Amino acid sequence: MWTRRSFGLAAGSLGLATATTSPIRAQSPVSLVQRLRLEGRYLPQYLDLQAKTAAGEDAARWQLSQYASLLGDEATALGVVAQPRRPDARSPDLAGATVVNALDAIAEAAIDRQIVILNEAHNHSRHRAFATQVLRRLRPLGFEWFAAEAFMSRQPEPAPMIADYGVGEPFLHAYGYYTQDPVFAETAREGARLGYRLVDYEFRPDQRAPAGSDMDRQMADREEAQAENLIANVLARNPGARILVYCGYSHAMESPTDHGEWFASRLKRKTGIDPLTIEQASNTPDLRPEDDEAHVAAVLAAFAPTEPVIVRRADGSVVGMPMYEGQMDLSVFHPRLDLVRGRPGWLAADADRRLIDVDIPETEGPALLQALWSNEGPAGVPADQHLLAEGQRQATLSLRPGRYTLRLERPDGFDPAYGLIEVPA
Repeated sequence: MWTRRSFGLAAGSLGLATATTSPIRAQSPVSLVQRLRLEGRYLPQYLDLQAKTAAGEDAARWQLSQYASLLGDEATALGVVAQPRRPDARSPDLAGATVVNALDAIAEAAIDRQIVILNEAHNHSRHRAFATQVLRRLRPLGFEWFAAEAFMSRQPEPAPMIADYGVGEPFLHAYGYYTQDPVFAETAREGARLGYRLVDYEFRPDQRAPAGSDMDRQMADREEAQAENLIANVLARNPGARILVYCGYSHAMESPTDHGEWFASRLKRKTGIDPLTIEQASNTPDLRPEDDEAHVAAVLAAFAPTEPVIVRRADGSVVGMPMYEGQMDLSVFHPRLDLVRGRPGWLAADADRRLIDVDIPETEGPALLQALWSNEGPAGVPADQHLLAEGQRQATLSLRPGRYTLRLERPDGFDPAYGLIEVPA
């Protein structure tokens, strides 16, 4: 006789039988890049790109330039793509020109602007450090949104989104590609601590140009999607929102060009909001003075700045990268700074950071020293990391006040955390 209990047992048995005999679903392989990102690792891809670059792969060389910045390897990030200045390069006329502190000029110009757009070069961590300083200066003016091209766009499948990040939570590798740079991750962390709302606006997979489209179509579809996304993700619900937008290179150009219409121009046309546009991507010294762009070399020779500056001609126009003049409102020139205890001078110049010397366990082969926010654990992007020389036993980290865990990444994985440090305020 069947009872409720026996029927339930039989049904459960049938369910178990079905589960054990159902076919296994096909699995797609995980690529090296995907695996390393899931594991929060850097060294294997860095070494792979180094090897490909050494073998003469030009695409790998440009990718290595950007990827090296994520490891704090500025020598490779800048040096691998450096080229001597052309003998026929024209220098700007600086007769009667003057310089002002860039942050002061930006804050003054932003007082009555709703949107500020700042660009970067993707192989310069220094530009991300400057973005942090801009965030600090704009917050008292009422700016409350930080939108970055680098933040991962909304995906068709559930995925970690930058809008969900909260102060003190792990800042995940999945939030973006360039935000895996500890300097950029610290920019986002500080923005959140200052009260900014972090938001993405990059184009989504469904907004990509059709397969086989030429470069002009791909560029146009991306720029259009970026403008539409910023409007949908912020301005549609918050029409008076004051936003700092952080993008790459030419996306900040305010007018159509021979190559098409970029993000800033489309945003301006669609909203009627005239943004304050700022370029820094092409105004930074190279590792060697002879590799500096002509306009950079001229500004450094004329003014020898020790801080980021804006250069104005006697007629009030702004000196900048020739391609960008008339396309952006302000141009930031960065000074040439010497290394400080083996780290870039621009890191040492940040008054909110401290240079901390740490001991390193004995190592063989390549190793990456990492400082992790202790409250975030191993899931977060490091607060700072430094590529070590063979056999290096001491290094300097650049850290904000707080408590950190130290560990080493090697090509085959992470060593166990070996130290705790507390950086005083």
